[in-house]
Amino acid sequence: MKLIFKFIFYLSFWLLLTPRPILASDQNIFGLHLTQTSDIESAAPIINSSNGKWGWVTIVIRQDQLDQGNWQDFFDKCRSLHLIPIIRIATLMENDYWSRPQLSNMSQIAEFLNQLNWPTQTQHVILFNEVNHGQEWGGQIDVEDYVDIFISTSQIFKNLNPNFFILGPGLDLASPDKMPDFLSAKTFYQKIYEYNPNYFDHLDGLASHSYPNHGFIGTPADTGQHSIQGYLWELDYLRSLGINFNKPVFITETGWPHQEGIIKNSDFYTTKTTADFLLKSFEIWSKDPNVFAVTPFIYNYPQSPFDHFSWLDEGGILYPEYQKIIDFPKLQNQPTQINKYEAVKMDLPLIIFQNHQYTGHLTLKNTGQTIWGKGETQFCLAPQSTQNIILSSICISPQQLIKPNQTIKLPFTFTVSNQPQIGKSFISWQNTSEFEIIPFYDSSTVYLPKTNIFQEISDLFKKINPFGSK
Repeated sequence: MKLIFKFIFYLSFWLLLTPRPILASDQNIFGLHLTQTSDIESAAPIINSSNGKWGWVTIVIRQDQLDQGNWQDFFDKCRSLHLIPIIRIATLMENDYWSRPQLSNMSQIAEFLNQLNWPTQTQHVILFNEVNHGQEWGGQIDVEDYVDIFISTSQIFKNLNPNFFILGPGLDLASPDKMPDFLSAKTFYQKIYEYNPNYFDHLDGLASHSYPNHGFIGTPADTGQHSIQGYLWELDYLRSLGINFNKPVFITETGWPHQEGIIKNSDFYTTKTTADFLLKSFEIWSKDPNVFAVTPFIYNYPQSPFDHFSWLDEGGILYPEYQKIIDFPKLQNQPTQINKYEAVKMDLPLIIFQNHQYTGHLTLKNTGQTIWGKGETQFCLAPQSTQNIILSSICISPQQLIKPNQTIKLPFTFTVSNQPQIGKSFISWQNTSEFEIIPFYDSSTVYLPKTNIFQEISDLFKKINPFGSK
């Protein structure tokens, strides 16, 4: 009996000391909100720290930032570093407010993003930001104009590519009713519903700005509209309007400002407290299966007006207290990626004798989203040749690493047997073209690759008919 009590005691003690994953659900919800693409490499070790994989990054793209090289490089780094991007669409600042979106600009952005090779099949896009602020919509709130533009823009994206995952703008949940500059989230949602309830059908998920308000001094234990669980209030309110919004939630902005900054602000908590609060908040969020991602605001913005939110100080150094967030174990996502390829070139011997093994080479181009080899996607193609050809598989070795848009020359072996074949004979693998080989003249023991030049030679021999065959 004493041994049993000792076992229970030590087990309980071990469980208390063992750090629990910051994410207790089946998916990794942890991420960060970035201000610039160049931060991706320094942010990745934080997001995917402690065994995490395929965490999240939220970042803004403005309509004047459509540099294909820059954004493709960003997506390529997301792929290599195992990060899932959430791209928020923005317009331009004009006279201290964001200009209203024009559909021509939205079409341009949609086409631009659709031309890029994203790291995952699902392509998360947020349309606009806190539109219950007049400053975010041309200087004056206009619910009906917003709804019309949002629906049209959503349709533009979906018509280009159904893999676009459309999120609406996170609303300021602490905003008052003070037209024309502000509308409360409750009034804004209500006016959307009254004008066009079909608006909600165009949302694939909810983007929420669940801040600990008012004044950013709430605690993780708080609930309701002005808390880190503000998204629950949003869902409940939508249900009260008669909308059954059973879709994923993305908390793309949240977090506490800290006292530390360019000038100390004693109205806020210290970084020690804000880090502790974030840990407790992730434990709360991770228990909700509807929460897919949380990207606290903001990773690197040590200048005014967001220096008190920044995880990095003016020297680009992580505030030491945030190390405890890095140290907590995290989970690993497994996002779906498109695996595509095309055969660029086939190299076969000039003459192929029956019952002899040969080595050929197939040059493949990676046209999908996956990385082949070196701990990434295991790439192997099974043969699909005709029954008279014994053909090996084509595989990427564990030492090779082939990224999208790169090519590789892969060897294979094949033998043309004496087994009868009705119709054409060809070499092929799954989802590749058929590479036909043809008998040389009327012989059934010698073959040639079917190319224009060899086809012409074979046809010429048939016309000359030197052996008198018929």
